[in-house]
Amino acid sequence: MKLSDERVELARRHNKVVYKDGNRIVKSFVRTKPAVDVFREALNLARIEQAEGLNTPKILEVSQVEDGSWALAYEYFPGRTLHDLMKEAEGTPKFDELLQTFVDLQVKVQNTKAPAALTGQCDKIVRMIGRVKSLDPSARYDLQMRADRLRNGRSICHGDFNPTNVVVGEDGSLFVCDWTHVTVGLPDADAAMTYMLLTLEFPAAADKYLDLYSKAADIAKQKISYWLPVVAAAELSRGRKDNEEFLIRSAKKAQQSDYFQG
Repeated sequence: MKLSDERVELARRHNKVVYKDGNRIVKSFVRTKPAVDVFREALNLARIEQAEGLNTPKILEVSQVEDGSWALAYEYFPGRTLHDLMKEAEGTPKFDELLQTFVDLQVKVQNTKAPAALTGQCDKIVRMIGRVKSLDPSARYDLQMRADRLRNGRSICHGDFNPTNVVVGEDGSLFVCDWTHVTVGLPDADAAMTYMLLTLEFPAAADKYLDLYSKAADIAKQKISYWLPVVAAAELSRGRKDNEEFLIRSAKKAQQSDYFQG
């Protein structure tokens, strides 16, 4: 894959750089990123394209760039992220409208029939928790046993549903991007991940989100809170040092719940 000289850098993370390059978005990964992980992300995109009624980017190309690292290209949607629009609207009634739009879109995704062959949320989270050596073995085991209760979920769970991954088109259409972590599982746990991400990155929205989501999805807030230690432990496996202390504290708050008893 050849990147043009006119490419514009959109984001830089510890393992990738994201560019807008003409009418496509290109994720260029570091050379240590295994090819199997890049192709798995492309496969997730291809699978989620089969979900009816969702606006998702189409995969265009997976190949190596000039330095030998792998890159993934998918179609570009013109518009602005919901995150940017919400930032501009903070402190106004428009903010609450945009947050409600965000919640309604997540519920729509979760209520859409899941395509075949999506990774199971339970299996993925159990594997992720197993890699977290900053938690002692007993804590990991307890969290993995809790995560095993995700096994019966049948909903599409984005896994990283936050306002930066929603693009509002010029005509108001909503596009959901970055399906790297999509699974089939329980919407409660997916909402817990979103709540945690908002707490870290957009705290003004977090508690309002929980109230709005609970009502829109008809899921008690206690059920969502039950999964917070599990998703915090899973997030620790990604090696993001900036939020490590918060995530460790959250993972250790595996409070007992009557929800699954009996």
